[in-house]
Formats: sequence, C-alpha cells, structure tokens
Amino acid sequence: MKERFTISMDDDLALWLDRLCDEKIFSSRSHGIEFCVKQIKKMSIEKVVLLHWGKEEVEPVFLSKKNVQILTRISKDLNLNPEDTLGVLLYKELESISKNIREPEKEKGNKEENLRKVFFE
Repeated sequence: MKERFTISMDDDLALWLDRLCDEKIFSSRSHGIEFCVKQIKKMSIEKVVLLHWGKEEVEPVFLSKKNVQILTRISKDLNLNPEDTLGVLLYKELESISKNIREPEKEKGNKEENLRKVFFE
C-alpha cells in the first residue's frame, strides 16, 4: 500500500521532472520522487546538516553514523556545535586545497603526484 500526499516544488524542478517522464526515464512524477527518496535512503544517512554558504546558498551534507561520531568528537574538542564544526572543517580543507593549487611546484614530480598530496595529506 502506498500513502498519498501532496508536495510542492519549484517550477524549474517540476519541468525537469516532467521532461524525465516524457523521456520515459520515470513513468510518473510520483515514480521520480519515490526513486530519488529511495536513493537517499540507501545512503544510510544518520544526519543531514545544512551549510549556509551565503544569502541564497544552502547545501545539504549527508552524514553516516560513523561521520556523526567523528564530527561529535571533534565538536567536543573544539567546543563548537556539530554544524559549525563541519563548516570550519570544510572551509579549512577548501582553503588548504586552494593554497596548494596556487603554490608553484616546489618539488619534483608530475602533476598527478602533487594532486595526490593535496587530497590525501
């Protein structure tokens, strides 16, 4: 048995969903919405944190149970709430990546080796 309910969505999203239905990717709007929700459920999400990057920029971050445990531990160490801690961690990592990309190559090696250092240090 399926539960019926009503949703509202932005016109551009509804048009996009309708286009996918027209292309026979989904049989109906309901099928498309149900498919997307099932995909999110498969991710074993424990918590969703909304990061506010700017006035109109909000991005969800999906956290597994293990991610929540790690974030909670770091939050306690930093004496911040989990949402602020996640923002700080992301900002610091993006800042680090940006800095490493801008610095001229100081070491010998190819670009692939240098990219590995950026992402896995």
